[in-house]
Amino acid sequence: MFNHVSLTGHLVREVELKKTSSGLTFGVFTLAVSRGARDKQGNRPADFIRAIVWDKRAELMSTYLHKGALLGIEGRLQSYSHETGEGQRRTELEVVVQNVIFLESRKVYEFRQGQKAQAAGSDTAGAGFTQADPFDPVKPDVAVPEEDLPF
Repeated sequence: MFNHVSLTGHLVREVELKKTSSGLTFGVFTLAVSRGARDKQGNRPADFIRAIVWDKRAELMSTYLHKGALLGIEGRLQSYSHETGEGQRRTELEVVVQNVIFLESRKVYEFRQGQKAQAAGSDTAGAGFTQADPFDPVKPDVAVPEEDLPF
């Protein structure tokens, strides 16, 4: 049998860090994954996938990823059962994350957040950011001699 899940989406809210009774750290988060095609109203429907991540990955995600961040996750699908407030037993699915890929730099994320704030009319939107083209290539710190170029 093969159980592998690979998803790309945006964080719905901050990663919630928790600890088990034995002291292991884990993080719980929800990933909004677009279905791709637009519906009749022009919206892109999304699925909201619950995920759990353990140990150092959980701490890194909690520190460096914020609501709205674009990321990729790989892992396995797992079911768990719990009891609702009404006493009903429910079975849910979640992704147990084994690999996380940050798909945008902090600078791009903050720039995008600044753009959203500007659109909403915030006075502090984009503070500290220039309105540069986000698709401009980043200039390398290392000078490459012309004779080393393959063209």
